Amino acid sequence: MNRFTEIDLEHWPRREQFLYYRTFENQLFNITLEFHAGKLHRFAKARGESFFLRTLHAILRAVDATPQMRMRVLDDGRLVEYEHLAALSPILRPDREFTMALCEYAEHFSDFLPGAAGAVATAKQGNFDPAIRHRSDYLCASCLPSVHFLALTQVALRLDQTIVILAWGGMDREGRIPLALQLNHALVDGAHVAAFAETLEGLFDEPESL
Repeated sequence: MNRFTEIDLEHWPRREQFLYYRTFENQLFNITLEFHAGKLHRFAKARGESFFLRTLHAILRAVDATPQMRMRVLDDGRLVEYEHLAALSPILRPDREFTMALCEYAEHFSDFLPGAAGAVATAKQGNFDPAIRHRSDYLCASCLPSVHFLALTQVALRLDQTIVILAWGGMDREGRIPLALQLNHALVDGAHVAAFAETLEGLFDEPESL
């Protein structure tokens, strides 16, 4: 479990916007962006590494640089900001069904890889720890490698949920991949999405920095 800091809502600059959007029945918005990932793909393949895990790690790094995407409203109503987030990802099994894998955050890919590769291998065997469902310090991240979608709307357990849900698609001939995000507007605005996108594009363009 990642550490968190509780936000003092009384003195939080975003208090008014937060309370306003929390009155909405549906607080979620979906947005699909496009990124140039060809350089990251070539970098991974030249090293015999998983392009999926390289992409997932870059996304976690970009989220880590975007505090608003690390915020959660806990079940007891407290608003918190996690220090880091893990990624919960569906992994395809040999029977064409999937099991979730929890990949913990690490700043450097060399530290991220052992745990993430192990989680993926365990998921492919159909093993999943249900205790993970009691955590909130993660984002949901799916990959649709055979589909280069133009837009995608995520499912939601609740319309006031604060867990980030995202999915990225297959790379086109120009090296671009789509990335669809579902975010809670009480916590995240368009400016925060733009900052996340700028960070992620930079990481894709400089994979050696990961």
